[in-house]
Amino acid sequence: MRIEDMSIDQLLELNRVICRRIDELQDREILQALSQLRVGQKVSFEAQEGPTMGIVTKINRKTVIVLGEDGRKQYKISPGLLRPLRDVR
Repeated sequence: MRIEDMSIDQLLELNRVICRRIDELQDREILQALSQLRVGQKVSFEAQEGPTMGIVTKINRKTVIVLGEDGRKQYKISPGLLRPLRDVR
């Protein structure tokens, strides 16, 4: 069936199905990114002021709280935007 031939009700149902699938895929990506993070872990990310490093202080369902390297500023970030840093010893 061509989209041009669909009724409003059919289009609305198609929209619901598409939105549900997008939500499922985004949730899967978030869970994958969250599985790579731990509280206390050093991470890097792009902030408004440029590349920034910090420490994960809290992991929420869809966001991560990171304490900036200055020890004062906190960031609430989508886990997919964080890059875990490896410990260099």
